[in-house]
Amino acid sequence: MKETKKKNEVVETEATEEKAEKKSKKSVAGTSVKPKRERKPLNKRKLKHGSFATAMTVLFVAAVVLVNIITTMLFDRFPITIDLTGDSIYSVSDETIEYIENITSPVEITVMATEDEYRSISDYSVQCAELLDKYTQYNSLITVTYKDLNSNPDFVANYSQALETGDIIIELGNGEHTRVKVVSLCDIIEVVEDYETYLSQYESYYGALYTHQMFYSYGLITGSIAEQAITSAVMTVTDANPITVATLTYPGADESDVSGLTDLLDKNGYIVTEINIQTEEIDEDVDLIIIPAPKIDYTTAEISKIETWLYNNGELEKDLLYVASVEQAETPNLDALLYKYGLTVEYKVIYETDTNYYSGYQNRTFQSMVSEDYSADIANPYLSLYVPDSRAVSTRFDDGDGYYTCQILVQTSENAVLKDMYDTSDDWTTDDATERGSFYSVAMGVYKVLNQDTHISGYTHVIAVGSDQMLLSTLMSSSQFNNGDFFISLLNEITEKTEGITITSKTVQASGVVVTESVENGLNVAFAVVIPVITIIIGIVVWVRRRHR
Repeated sequence: MKETKKKNEVVETEATEEKAEKKSKKSVAGTSVKPKRERKPLNKRKLKHGSFATAMTVLFVAAVVLVNIITTMLFDRFPITIDLTGDSIYSVSDETIEYIENITSPVEITVMATEDEYRSISDYSVQCAELLDKYTQYNSLITVTYKDLNSNPDFVANYSQALETGDIIIELGNGEHTRVKVVSLCDIIEVVEDYETYLSQYESYYGALYTHQMFYSYGLITGSIAEQAITSAVMTVTDANPITVATLTYPGADESDVSGLTDLLDKNGYIVTEINIQTEEIDEDVDLIIIPAPKIDYTTAEISKIETWLYNNGELEKDLLYVASVEQAETPNLDALLYKYGLTVEYKVIYETDTNYYSGYQNRTFQSMVSEDYSADIANPYLSLYVPDSRAVSTRFDDGDGYYTCQILVQTSENAVLKDMYDTSDDWTTDDATERGSFYSVAMGVYKVLNQDTHISGYTHVIAVGSDQMLLSTLMSSSQFNNGDFFISLLNEITEKTEGITITSKTVQASGVVVTESVENGLNVAFAVVIPVITIIIGIVVWVRRRHR
């Protein structure tokens, strides 16, 4: 009986265990109860490598962000961009860099437009804006600000001259608005020679913005002179002792056009003005006067004005540049003034017989600089000067130690000849010439005086230029000849002005990507924010996937 009961208990126990096992399997199959997962032992090696990868990812992302911040700061502060354009249109010349770096006074540059608005005007305004950025990078004392013209009436009211959209105001940063130079959109471009007069006429009538855009749309702009214009303006406002040059005008005298010279002087920091010699006195602040080949002789009273100004109460330090022309009538009063300083502009025209020294016509000659005193600052002193239709200039004093001396500055080859200026015969040839040899087209007379009490020497320089044609704008700005460099170097020396800067124009063509302010901001956001964020997200995803392997 007991044995039977024990067997029944064993059977019931086995049935109960079998029933529990079936129930357990059924629960697992129905997913109502998950089996307990067996814990794996901790893989210390995997944890170590995962932590290292995470740390490296964080460090890499931090490095990317830091490099972007530092790079942005460096590019904003220092000129470390690379100009890959063919003519280096966005680069600043070494001469300008040297001058800009040595400025010790604060200079404020204000563009009367928003930056996007200014850059949208033309390719030339884009180039100008890029140059302005470079100026601030080369000297922290220079600041550039863009102001909408219509939104800043109080600012505009500080200036006496009328301003318009696109004007660039350069001034000393002393808040006084006393030394100011305004560069318009027409001042930063060079146009087809035949349209130069139209540029100024249209600017006066329609304004610089409309004129600039019209000449740009019609393809009449040949180059950019933005660097010349901006640098000369900076030189003008920062020069402690600016040199003032006055061209003497004489109503009815039909003077020669010397704008090629005066424009170059203006671009090299001189203050350029005009004086009517008939009705005005020559101001004592004027340092140099230019007489532009008048076809009517000055009166004795007008000559007396010039002589009194040159003598300057015995202090001298005043200079005169006389320009002659083959179209002048006889001018005995002016001739007498020049003769006093040892100079004579002959009524004879220079011709060349050596084919190496003339171009096309024998009166269009190639000539050379003589004195090394005025060529030291010229990049290539061996280049010729192009001298068309020049009268011969002769001297009567030696280059000695007397009170009056003369210097030869520009001369022909030894194979030149002279022709009477009033000889209009059609059959004249160089074979008919009786005067042969080397002749001068530019010479200078110097008068000096010594004050015995103070032992201070004073000088008056009188320069005679035989050809008004050698001062044409195309020749003064040409890199093939030394016309412009020679006159700038000469006048810088005799007026004791800081060395000027001669900058060739640059052709600007629409090519590549134009980076506006909005595009620049977008790129900054992309490199400083978007790319690092994407890198962080990728790093997190990689870390999570590796963590759950």
